[in-house]
Parts: sequence; C-alpha cells; structure tokens
Amino acid sequence: MRLQSKGYGIFVKLSFLVILLLFPRSSWAAGASPMEVIRSGTQKVLSILRESKAGQGPTLRQREGEILTVVSNYFDFDQMSKMALGYPWKQQTPEKREEFARLFKRLLFNTYIDRMENYHNQQIFYDSQTVDGNFATVKTHFLSKGENIPIDYRLQNESGRWRIYDVVVQGISYDQNYRAQIASILSRESFDGLLGMLRAKVERRG
Repeated sequence: MRLQSKGYGIFVKLSFLVILLLFPRSSWAAGASPMEVIRSGTQKVLSILRESKAGQGPTLRQREGEILTVVSNYFDFDQMSKMALGYPWKQQTPEKREEFARLFKRLLFNTYIDRMENYHNQQIFYDSQTVDGNFATVKTHFLSKGENIPIDYRLQNESGRWRIYDVVVQGISYDQNYRAQIASILSRESFDGLLGMLRAKVERRG
C-alpha cells in the first residue's frame, strides 16, 4: 500500500520532527501551556538521538516501545484517526474503528522512526502560541541547510491536558493530507480493503 497525494514527499520527509517534541519531563503535568508541552521534550529527544548516533546507548529501534508509549500519551491518535477517515468513521463497527485507529497509529509511528534515524542536531525555534478556548496552535520552525521549515502544532485541551491532534508542515496538514489519500483509496476499495492494505504495510515494517 502506498498512501500518497500532492505534497506528500515533503510531508513524509519532515514527519520525524513531530516526535522530536513529544518526550515528557516534569513540566508535562496537567496545567502546562501548549508551548511548554511542545518545548519540554526537545532536549530529552535530542539527547537520545545524539547517544544513538554516537553508539552510547540503545538504538532508536531498540527503544521503539518506549517511544510509542510516550507518544501515545500526548498524541491524540484516536482523534487523528477519526479526522483522517472522515465521514466513513461513523459507518464502521467499533471493532473496525479500533483496528483502523491501531493500524493508522502504527503507520504514522513507523514513518517517524524511519526518519528519526537519519536526523539529529536539528536547530528548533519556538515562535509563538495562540489559545482560543480549548484549542491552541504552537508555531515553530527549524533550520535545514539554511532554509526555514515552519511546523505548526494544533492542540486540544482535554481535562486540563493539551494533546496534539494535527500538525502542519510547510502548509501541509497531516489531517488533510491523509484524509485525501484515504478518500482516494476508498473510492476504489472497500473499507475492508483499506484495512488489508494498512495491515500489510504495517506487517512488512514489523
């Protein structure tokens, strides 16, 4: 299976940066601002990347379970799955929704890990945050070969804790990108066919 749409190459290439910002410290407690949620994990992840690159600690693949557990706490994968699938979500049984969410989560995570192995020492800047009720946007950017790459994080407050539900990389939204790809697949395949494609892709990665 190949999920692809316009702008997907840039989108996938930069996906590793999302996970760079998702490791907790004490400041990730309930009540932390959206900016604090995004900012607080950076040094921890950069440290892990440098250790792995220098051979001073376990490889990123060896720490996948640990990373996935942390990311699951602060990335709202259930909401991301619903948004990516769109209207067909309501048409599925609870069992099929659960399988789709599980496979979609793993697909995203595998992309992050694959890209993370190739990057370290990225210079990240935290530009601003805006809060509107229970929703917030944190604007950041990083430098890559002298080019500014903007990344916006969209968060929602759930019981006093901010969680990420969408990321916009160079103007390309995770939500809109994957929704377009999935809609294209469902225009020619059944939902069971979509699940089979996702399942095969995840299983090939291991």
